[in-house]
Amino acid sequence: ELGEVDFTDNADVLNLVEGRLGIFAVLNEECVRPNGNDASFVSKVKTMNKDVGCLVSEKLHRPNEFAIRHYAGAVTYDATMFV
Repeated sequence: ELGEVDFTDNADVLNLVEGRLGIFAVLNEECVRPNGNDASFVSKVKTMNKDVGCLVSEKLHRPNEFAIRHYAGAVTYDATMFV
């Protein structure tokens, strides 16, 4: 007999990554811009998703860094060479 399995709903994280204004959409847009760059990409992600609870925007982050809080805690990403 199998007991009940608990799981964390990651819909907010998935929307941040794959949504209309999510990370992939912003990255795609930044890659086709003639002067697109990593710092601009991160800035846009943080600005466009400032009200999303799972996006962590620390003042101590470098211009190319952002973090996502999910079931494993906050994970910081370095977007150097993303664009």
